[in-house]
Amino acid sequence: MRSSPQTIFSDKLYPQGLVEIFVTQGRPTLHTWGQLPTAPGYPKVYTDHRIEFSDCTLISKIVRKNIIVNLGKDAVIRSLTTGNLLVIARMCVGDRGTIPSDPTVPKVPTPTMTALYNEVNRSDIEATILNVGTPTIHEVKFVKTFYAAGADKIPITAFSNQSKPVLNEVGLIMFNPAMPPPLPRPDNYGPYTPSNLPPSDEVLFALRTFKSVPFEESNDMSVTIRYTIFIE
Repeated sequence: MRSSPQTIFSDKLYPQGLVEIFVTQGRPTLHTWGQLPTAPGYPKVYTDHRIEFSDCTLISKIVRKNIIVNLGKDAVIRSLTTGNLLVIARMCVGDRGTIPSDPTVPKVPTPTMTALYNEVNRSDIEATILNVGTPTIHEVKFVKTFYAAGADKIPITAFSNQSKPVLNEVGLIMFNPAMPPPLPRPDNYGPYTPSNLPPSDEVLFALRTFKSVPFEESNDMSVTIRYTIFIE
């Protein structure tokens, strides 16, 4: 009897993701080592890292599964045939990722989404951590911290509710390294208008919503995102 295709082709290329959100009062410190060679204008890639919380107060940690949107899936498949690869290099956060009646209940994103519900900031990823070459681990981590206070803070004018700013959604952004400007790119802040848009080559790869995190400048709040994409 002929084997079914499901029996013959049992191994699947199935990208998955995990999002860790670290909420702190004060600023954590990101340590990286084992920097790998990359072309100019590409993200900095390392073999390992550590997020240190000794100089701040870790208030909470949220862990959520990731959703890779159709734009991201198509970009991966297209790169296998054309070699034209969009590189994950930016991260964005927003403040309308929960249902209006309850800030603790995240909305349910769909793979057809092309943007966050309401993006407030888009910025270069601080460190990309590559872990491949073993029989069991095939993953990459993207780490970025967003600040409510300091010279590099997200301005209060970017938020939907300026009297009670929160963060509750995050996305990974791909860009075309062959298009200007190269990395590092300047931050983009909402609200977005036709005259205030991120570069046109930047495309959403994946996103995740989570319960609202208070983001007041007076409390020196920070949110660190560690976003893992892996293949089993």
